[in-house]
This record gives sequence, structure tokens and C-alpha cells, in this order.
Amino acid sequence: MSTIGGLARAEKAPLPAVAVSLRRRPPLPVQPGRILLYIVLVGYGLFSLAPFLFAFSSSFKTYAQVLSWPPSLLPNPATLDNYRFILSGSQLFPRYILNSIIYAGAVTILNVLLASMAGYAFGRMEFPGKNFFYLLTLAVLMIPAQLILIPKFLVAYTLGLTDNYGGLIVPAMVTPTSVFLMTQFLKTLPRELEEAALIDGCSRFRAFWQIIFPLVRPAVTVVALLSFQGAWNEFLWPLIVMSHQENYTLTVGLAFFKGNYVTQYNLVLAGAMISIAPLVIIFFIFQRYFIQGLATSGLAGR
Repeated sequence: MSTIGGLARAEKAPLPAVAVSLRRRPPLPVQPGRILLYIVLVGYGLFSLAPFLFAFSSSFKTYAQVLSWPPSLLPNPATLDNYRFILSGSQLFPRYILNSIIYAGAVTILNVLLASMAGYAFGRMEFPGKNFFYLLTLAVLMIPAQLILIPKFLVAYTLGLTDNYGGLIVPAMVTPTSVFLMTQFLKTLPRELEEAALIDGCSRFRAFWQIIFPLVRPAVTVVALLSFQGAWNEFLWPLIVMSHQENYTLTVGLAFFKGNYVTQYNLVLAGAMISIAPLVIIFFIFQRYFIQGLATSGLAGR
């Protein structure tokens, strides 16, 4: 009985002032400016997605439906023949996909490893000329890629790196952007993390690999996504450095679906959807770490 009476008194006890104020808080007034902003943003988003939605829909159309006027948004009837022809009827398209996977995968792994080690050196070690070499690395970002295209090809040709995977992977195995992101993120970690390990006799590389590297997962995700996306979408350099068609990447191979007189746009759009799919899937899986890495990589100067 005493327990029941205590519960009854607790229920009748007055609520704290904060709880009462929160319960009685009136709803926020509707702001016309905010509603207008949302309408504009939604409209802009739909406008931006319109070309992608039309391309996605056209990938299920026949060649006649793609060229019909006025154009229709939905295929009638929808067909998977375009995807069947590309994946099974075309002998080289699966090879293009394999080449892109090897190229983008190798570039991603090398960028993560080399950029993290370079970022560790620039962000957590002291050595003569550190600031000079770091600024020199950042200065490369101001050089247009087209400006060094011919010198880069001449170097690749001299080293025998043309028309093979080495010519694709070696020039892109580490980028200044990746080094910058890793350096900024590593600067935010307290130095006491590896100093205790170094005092206990741990080597510098072991301290980096076992203590620091597991803590930079958000930055690693950003570097990996940017590296994979850049290598997967690269067109100009694979087109220049590769001479045999079986060595083309997916983006270069899609360009050759265009004929001299007739272009099967339904096949081109189906191939484009296959090319886009891995990037969309990977980004939606790792978007939380991607946003976290971008947000925390700029806190080093606080």
C-alpha cells in the first residue's frame, strides 16, 4: 500500500518548470520565406535530376522510342534488351568493366596508403624542409592537369608504361588532394596517442599503423571515395595512354559506342547507367563517413 500511495503522490506532484514550459510551448509560426526556400530547393533538385531520370528511363527504351517525338518520360513497353546486349552480346564491354575495376581499385588502395603516410609525416613529424615540401605539394593543385598531359605521356612512354595498367595506375597512385585531407585530419589527433608508444620502444611505422591509422577512418573514407570516383570517371588519360581497344576503361569504351553515321543511344544510355551504378551504391553506403571526414578535416587550425 505504501508503494502504491507513493506512486500516486508522485503522479500528483507538480512538474518542474522546465518540463511545463516545454509542454506548453506553442508551435512555431509558419514562415513564408522558409516555405518559399523549400519550394525553390525542391524545384532545383528536380530540375537537376531531370537529365538523369530521362537517361535512366531511355535505357529501357528501344532505339525507335528514344528518337520518337515528342519524347516520353516512361518507356512503353520497357525492355531489358539493351542491358542484355551490352553485358552478353558485346564481347569487350565486360572487359571494360574489369579494366575500370582494376584501375580504380588499385588507385584507391595506393592513395589511401601513400597519402596517409605522407599526411602522417607532414602533420605529426618534424624534419628539415617540411613546410617547403608541403607547400610544394599543395602548389601542384594550382597546375591544370591538361598542362602536364604531354610531359606525363612522354615520361610514361620512356618508362614503358603505355598501353598497360602501370601507365594508368602509377600517375594517379597519390594525389595532392589526398595528402592535404589526410594531413589536416591527422593534425587534429593529440600527439600523446603515439608518444606513449614511442617511449615504450614502439617503432614509428608501428605507431602509425597500429595506433594512428585506425583512428583516421573518416578521412580514409573521404580519400577512398574521391580516389575511386576520380579514377572510375577518368577519360582523357586512359584514352591517351591506351592504344588497344581491349585495354580501354569503361568510360573510354562507352565513347566508342558512338558510330560514324548512326549512334545507338539506347545502348549508350544503358552503358552509362551501368557505369554510374557503382559510384551511387558506394556513396550511399559510406556517405555518413564521407560527410564526417569532410567536416573534421578542416578543424586542424583551431
